[in-house]
Amino acid sequence: VGVKQKVKAQQIGIYMGAERTRIEKAPAGNIVAIVGLRGARTGDTACDPNIPIDPFETIQFTEPVVTEAIEAKNTRDLPKLIEVLRDIEKADPTIHVEIDEETGEHKISGMGELHLEIWKYRIIKDRGVEIESSQPIVVYRETVSKESPEVEGKSPNKHNKFYITVQPLEESVIKTIQEGKIKQGEQKKKELQKELLALGLEKEEAKNIAYVHGSNAFFNMVKGEVHIGEVLELCIQGFEDVVKKAPLADEKCFGLKVRLEDVTLHEDAIHRGPAQVIPAVRNAIKAAMLMAEPFLLEPKQNVFIRVPEDYLGAANSEISGRRGQILDMKQEGDTVEVTGKVPVAEMFGFANDIRSATQGRVLWSTENAGFEKLPAELLRKVIAEIRKRKGLKEQLPQPQDYIE
Repeated sequence: VGVKQKVKAQQIGIYMGAERTRIEKAPAGNIVAIVGLRGARTGDTACDPNIPIDPFETIQFTEPVVTEAIEAKNTRDLPKLIEVLRDIEKADPTIHVEIDEETGEHKISGMGELHLEIWKYRIIKDRGVEIESSQPIVVYRETVSKESPEVEGKSPNKHNKFYITVQPLEESVIKTIQEGKIKQGEQKKKELQKELLALGLEKEEAKNIAYVHGSNAFFNMVKGEVHIGEVLELCIQGFEDVVKKAPLADEKCFGLKVRLEDVTLHEDAIHRGPAQVIPAVRNAIKAAMLMAEPFLLEPKQNVFIRVPEDYLGAANSEISGRRGQILDMKQEGDTVEVTGKVPVAEMFGFANDIRSATQGRVLWSTENAGFEKLPAELLRKVIAEIRKRKGLKEQLPQPQDYIE
């Protein structure tokens, strides 16, 4: 329904265990398998074209937080690996795949080490593609602590100026974006204004939201400039460049509010093209972020461990020894259920360690717990490690690296 495509179902069936049994029809309320829906992805709505319905609300999936680079051992398997990775992304919306057909190295991101291990096993065993993979890498996010001063970004030809501030986006707005109630991309301001006012935004901001990317928002606060409409798309492109690669460590941004406060533009359109506008806006946003006490957010997971009472101490030690917090403990007979929260960066090797610590008498699971502020004492160390891994300069960038 959402993609407005017509496809023909070749057959329907029901699953009994691992076996699919073909059937001719199924009454409403049943869970069925449909063969032939080419291009269908998890979360899509399908209906009879003669009985149109509105699509169901969008399913919100958790962001991947761990990434591995993988490549085919044999170059002849490269086309097959690309096809398999695209199939995986359709089947599991919590997996994100980046495909580089030139180098043959691809990135697969998921919810944790075990999640990626399962998919790698399936690629090898179920699809018959031998692969090699890198060590898993944790995904961080960059944001700011406070409002920046107004920063002036100049175009390379010095004929255009862009005045920008950044600050943390309101938590209520972030939550509404994550729930899918505010769509990604260009915004229809009139439809959103009442909702944004209710979420705590100022009237002028609610009227002037221009674009949303991830959990970040761009506001066009410019008044009285006749040419702003001609360069706004380029300004947004500069904003997108930064939220994809922020200044501290080239990580994505989270919860960033960017306001374009004012502009001075050259009269002649030839002097305010992409090569002039995009770098000016991009550099101004990066400089503003560095003036607004930037920091990293690290992904965390809730960990649920069920162990015999005799092994409670060992289970608690596994959580606390990983910079984790014990959130809750419940006793049921001779077993105890421990709930904790642990940084994803500290969860590598957890499966083996918890089994060893409890002599295998453990049931455990994890779920995404979002991003939280990285402790200040670890900030420089983690940034340095990320920058080194990405081949960036070791020293932290300064505002003057981006503006005069």
